[in-house]
Parts: sequence; C-alpha cells; structure tokens
Amino acid sequence: MTFSFSRGAMSFIMALSVAAGISSAAVAGNTLTKDHRTMRSAKLSGPLDPNEIDGWAADDHSAALSAFVAHCEASEGRTLPTKAFGISDAKLRAICAKSRKINVNNASDAKTFLEQNFTLQRVEDDGFVTGYYMPELEGSLVRTNEFVVPLHAYPKGLKVMPTRGDVMDGALDGMGLEVLWVKDPIDAFFTAVQGSARVRLPNGELRRLAFAGKSGHEYTAIGRVLIEQGEISRDNMGMDALRAWLSKNPSQQKDVFRHNKSYIFFELQSAQDTEIAAIGGAGTALTDLRSLAIDDDLHTYGSLIFVSSELRTYDTSGDRFAKLMVAQDTGSAIKGPARGDIYVGSGAEAGAVAGNIRHRAEFYLLVPK
Repeated sequence: MTFSFSRGAMSFIMALSVAAGISSAAVAGNTLTKDHRTMRSAKLSGPLDPNEIDGWAADDHSAALSAFVAHCEASEGRTLPTKAFGISDAKLRAICAKSRKINVNNASDAKTFLEQNFTLQRVEDDGFVTGYYMPELEGSLVRTNEFVVPLHAYPKGLKVMPTRGDVMDGALDGMGLEVLWVKDPIDAFFTAVQGSARVRLPNGELRRLAFAGKSGHEYTAIGRVLIEQGEISRDNMGMDALRAWLSKNPSQQKDVFRHNKSYIFFELQSAQDTEIAAIGGAGTALTDLRSLAIDDDLHTYGSLIFVSSELRTYDTSGDRFAKLMVAQDTGSAIKGPARGDIYVGSGAEAGAVAGNIRHRAEFYLLVPK
C-alpha cells in the first residue's frame, strides 16, 4: 500500500498531536476556543440531499457499510449508551440487521440502502481532523539488559492512583504489574499517547498491547512545556522535533515527562496471526481510513459520520478526502462535535501519513430515519 500527501502537508506529528505541545488545531493555525473544547451539544442542519454533498456520490459505500456491519457484529450483545446527539444504539442495530437483506459488497446497493435508512445532516460547527495509527514496538515479557522500561497493567484496588512521577519513582514496583518491558522511555511515553501498539517479542511473535485504563490525573502536553521553556519554537514543534529533543537531552527526559501526570495502563493480548487489528474505545476492531475517534460525550459509538476535508490520501486520486466513517474510538484530545481522529492503519508508513493529517473538515452525521 502506498501513501502520499499533497505538497502542502505539514511535518510529522503523531495522531494525538497534543502530545507535541498544543492542540492539533492550534498547530495548524486553527486554534480552538475554550467554548469549542468544552461544548457538549451542537446544532444539526436538518436533512440534506446527500447527492449535493461534495464527495458523497464518489465514496465507496460498500466499504463503509461493511465497516459498520463489522462493528455491529463485534459489539453484539452489548448496549452502547446514547450520547448527546441522540443517536440510539438500538436504532443503529435495527438498521444493521436490515443490511443482511442486501448485497453489502455491491457499492450501488450499499449507497441506496444508506440513503433509504439515514438522513445526512451537517454538524453546524467548525470541523477539524487529525490522524492516528497503531505503532509497532519491540518488547520483552521479562526484564533484560536491553529491555528495561516497564509498561504496567491497571492496578486494581489502589485507593490512590499514582501520577506518572510516582510510577517513575517506583510506586508500582514489586506489585507484579509489569505486562511488557521496552527499550526506550521515549517509546514507552509515545505508546501511551497512541493508546495501543503491535508488539514484536524477541522470538518474532506478535502481540497486541491494548489500553486498559488511566490514572485519572491531568494530561499535560510535554511539547507545550518545551515551547513555554523556549526549547522548541511553536513553528518547529512536531513529533520529529520532540523526539529529537528528548533523545539529545536524556538527563532532562524524566523532568519533562513528570509534567504530564497522566499515566496509561495496558493489557497484553495474544494473537492468532500477524494481522493484529487495533481495538477502539467501543471495543471493536478498527478499519483503516473508515474508523473515526470522536468525542464520546457527544457521539454514540457506531454512529456513521461522513467526513469531507481538503486532505489528500493515496486512494482519492488527488480529490478531497470524502469518506463515510464509523465512530469507534475516542481520545483525550478529541473534544467537540466536529472533531475527529482518523485511524490510518499500523506501522511506520501509516504513522507518517497520520502525522500529516491536521486539516479543517466538514462533518455530516447520518441520523436514522
């Protein structure tokens, strides 16, 4: 698979790019206001003619509907809560059940089915998208001379959860919570930013490192700290610059990391094959360029959202990015009714693509009829 972006794409930043210093929107000169970050409702335009929405007709509706059906099937037996936009899980599942009567693999049939069962309504708010991916990490199940940095399981039963600094000072030592050992504290830190990873063990076996919880302490973007300290300029801030600074200043790494009190916990999952899917906050497998992380205070998991943006990807022949996506994940930086994080895939190539996604966008929510 070959990925490419337009010449205007910005320098590399990983998905949840607040880790690089400021909100993704602010990096791109589209600073979000406090009201935008905290709003928990937004108006919808009312039903629109889908064929008048730029890019709708050209999308692969079969691929989108297949991703929606896969999510429904994987979450069967659970009731996902209805959020502020009012899209109910029951209605989504009823439509999903109806899809069994059509040929989902036929793009024309899929498009007709979607238009018959949903109305497209524009989210009346300034939209913005970033991208994220599933990194691949080298790790060991036991501590060795090479693998010395632990990642921890969720510490059940603790009355007071530790800060990152507490963990660095040994607060979890001796509790048997180490699920994985990695080589580099920088890799450990940014794996927590992504929330999951594919892990390659020394024997070549692949495992999935999955999000298991967080400490609940305040998240602080360490890139912002370095900007405020004058170590990296705002214009130059990005993941490459942040990693380079940390690598060149090992004696200051711990002090910088301590500014972010939030700490992420993981579980290590086994896998049957080498294609280990990323799992989103909805508990279902993510699909490359069809899964969207959203503000889960506003959007019900499983909701369909058509995203239209000026970003360019490998499969759109230079046209706008215009794809119907499934709301399956969330993130600490994803706040607002028209804020999304596009899941690109796994590995370094996907990471390079994800880092270049920081664009204004339009969001159209598919509302069940």
